[in-house]
Amino acid sequence: MRKIAIISAVATILLFSFATRTYATRTDNEHLSALQSLISREIPYDANTPIDSIIFWTNQLAPTLKFPRTEESYFTLLLWQVSAYIMRGDLSLAVDRARYMYESAKDMNSNFGIALANQAIGQAYTASYIQDKALSSYLDALHHLSPNNPQTYRLLVKISTLLQQMNRLEEAMTYVNPLNQLLEQQPEHPLAIPILIENATYYISSGDQQTALQYLQKADSIYQNHTHEPAHGFSIDYYTAACYRALAADDHDKQKADEALALYNKLLELVSGNKRSLEYRSISAEKIYLYKLLGRFDEACRIYQELYTVTDTLASKSYIRQINALKATYQIDELELGNKAQENRIVLASIFIGLGLLAFISMLAVWQRKQKKKVALSKKNLEQSRWNAESATRAKSVFLSNMSHEIRTPLNALSGFSALLTEEGLDDATRLQCTEIIQQNSELLLKLINDVIDLSSLEFGKMQFSIGEHDAVATCRNVTDTVGKVKQTQAELLFVTSLEELKIETDDSRLQQVLINLLINATKFTAEGAITLKLEKESDDMALFSVTDTGCGIPKEKQAHIFQRFEKLDENAQGSGLGLSICQLIIEHIGGRIWIDPDYDEGSRFLFTHPIRQTKGTQKKEGRA
Repeated sequence: MRKIAIISAVATILLFSFATRTYATRTDNEHLSALQSLISREIPYDANTPIDSIIFWTNQLAPTLKFPRTEESYFTLLLWQVSAYIMRGDLSLAVDRARYMYESAKDMNSNFGIALANQAIGQAYTASYIQDKALSSYLDALHHLSPNNPQTYRLLVKISTLLQQMNRLEEAMTYVNPLNQLLEQQPEHPLAIPILIENATYYISSGDQQTALQYLQKADSIYQNHTHEPAHGFSIDYYTAACYRALAADDHDKQKADEALALYNKLLELVSGNKRSLEYRSISAEKIYLYKLLGRFDEACRIYQELYTVTDTLASKSYIRQINALKATYQIDELELGNKAQENRIVLASIFIGLGLLAFISMLAVWQRKQKKKVALSKKNLEQSRWNAESATRAKSVFLSNMSHEIRTPLNALSGFSALLTEEGLDDATRLQCTEIIQQNSELLLKLINDVIDLSSLEFGKMQFSIGEHDAVATCRNVTDTVGKVKQTQAELLFVTSLEELKIETDDSRLQQVLINLLINATKFTAEGAITLKLEKESDDMALFSVTDTGCGIPKEKQAHIFQRFEKLDENAQGSGLGLSICQLIIEHIGGRIWIDPDYDEGSRFLFTHPIRQTKGTQKKEGRA
């Protein structure tokens, strides 16, 4: 019997415990559903969920929601709790809760939580009439929210309200305008009544009471036909009374003053159960102003004395609540800090020792690596210097060899034919032929010397450039006409362009030198057919010149070396082999690029680009190569 009794008692306890847990879970779900309903309807409280219930239920439910997947619900509930503390008059507890929100948001690394914590701090500042700091907190909150987040629209309402209280009306409307757009898209949005009230308060502050009343009437229509929320009705009556008070002040309308007074009395009856609440103090302050307007100074003083006493008592009670709450938090933090302090000291000492060893090893490794790099770089520089010296010696030898060959040819002709002219018995035709050969070789020798001087001037930066604005089309026509008169070929010389003019910044004489050199080269290897100079715009910043001929062309194996010094396609042809090298140096100095088209197989095609406007770097080099 005793065993049966024990088993029965244990079963009863377990059954009771299970039933209690089930009931508690169901109750928590019901409370959470009620709080979420307030949030979705954008109201601070209702008849079924009063302010005290919001505070109590949030204390129970918040710990169960403090997880990343439910962080939005968690921080939104805490924000509603802060609003409830402020409305109840517990400003110190509201501030303490806002601080807790901010610490939780940092621990959870939640931008959404930081935004709502800043909003809660802003609401506390607003209730304390510290408007500048409240606005700063609201703007910080707005910075952490996306534009379409529901909290963004709530923040816009609060920022607008605060700016209007600070008499910054036009700035306030910049935040009301997005709300009005939202209302146009969703006329039955939960924030419809607060948005309409924001518009009304703007017109009250602007002195347009009739327009303000129209907005309040729209809000009242939504309240009567749809929401029936006590908080909405309270706000509409409060701002309607404010509008009547303004009309009474502007027009000395006693009837409007009486209507405003009746509304204030009605509102005070609703909140008289808690004279410490924010609503009671706000309405009492408005009523004091109205009594002063009506000349009823005794009644204004009586309300002021009553309000002052309540406010003083409120400060005392709130201070005690805040000390108790902070003391409990402090004790918990002290215990945690005491346990962690010793661990932190050991961990920090280990970290510093490890970092010191790591730093020493790292510095040693870096030093060794730098030394190896220095040795490798010295070897590389030495090898490069040796190679440069050998290359310079080879280049000098090649240059002297080429120059000797190129100079010897015209000098031999000059010497031989000059001696021939001294002989007697030569007929006039032979003498004329000898004179022409002497003239040609004299010109060839002079051109060779001029090319060598130009090449040296370009390489050592002594060639003079005179950059100015010139018409490239006119330059091309002039060059074509000049070469056409002296060409010794049956090939047709053409200039093609679709441009009427093209103003470029260039040294016109150097550009003509390049074009003439390319065209003369083309005439040497094009006995018939056509030689075409073409000009076009490659881009808005660059012009493109091309010289195309239908001659013998250049073998692909020689195209890579064609711009080298003394490089000649035909060793028996006249010329020094320096012309293309000089062209390349001039074009690169001006800021362009020259090349041969490897895909053109009907002769040869040389192309070069030329900037339309010279860059600052090129302009600095103006006057020297």
